[in-house]
Amino acid sequence: MTTATSGANASRLPARSRDKRPALALLALLLVLVGALGSALLVYRTGNRVPVLVASQTIQQGAEVTEDDFTVTEIAFEEGAQVVSAESLPQFVGSQAVSTIPQGSLVSGQMFTPSELAEPGVQQVGVVVASAGRPADAMRAGDIVRVFATAPESAVAAAEDAQQLVEAAKVVAVGPVVDTSDTIHVTLLLPEDAAPAVVAASATGTVALSLLPADTAPVVDWRTE
Repeated sequence: MTTATSGANASRLPARSRDKRPALALLALLLVLVGALGSALLVYRTGNRVPVLVASQTIQQGAEVTEDDFTVTEIAFEEGAQVVSAESLPQFVGSQAVSTIPQGSLVSGQMFTPSELAEPGVQQVGVVVASAGRPADAMRAGDIVRVFATAPESAVAAAEDAQQLVEAAKVVAVGPVVDTSDTIHVTLLLPEDAAPAVVAASATGTVALSLLPADTAPVVDWRTE
């Protein structure tokens, strides 16, 4: 009895392991298809490039833009991307920047307004400031300054002799410093009733500016809506 059982076991063939090669081949084929689809999508996006507008230089808040403020670059188009086609350039020339736009930024329509950015009763006033009447640190657009008229007989008048014209004014633009000149041109955002006195001080060379902390609220500002 024992001998017969042993003989039966000895004659049984070992079971064959399941062949995994078809599954591996299918997986390899799937990976090839996925890779091909990714490559095709990349080629499609690379080929589907459109020319769009980019800020060629930093555009200050409130500045009226010109063609020179823009350059054109090509990007791969993404659905829903907030960009402006290069063909739309004429529509933006003459509009105003709602906020400061850094150089190299892709521009969008929301960055500009065709209407006047200043509220009624607010004016942009250009003044000429001598070195004695401005801070040692270079001013730049967005700074907040206090505006004074100094005593006419002295370019370096004592502080108590200066008359405050505007408590806090926003600097809109600052002209370049020229080696051959002691003055710079600064554009300020002022209330309409303060503008004549500031213009008069600029005309007589007695206007002076002091730099205030960055978080100081200006008397008037650009509208935000």
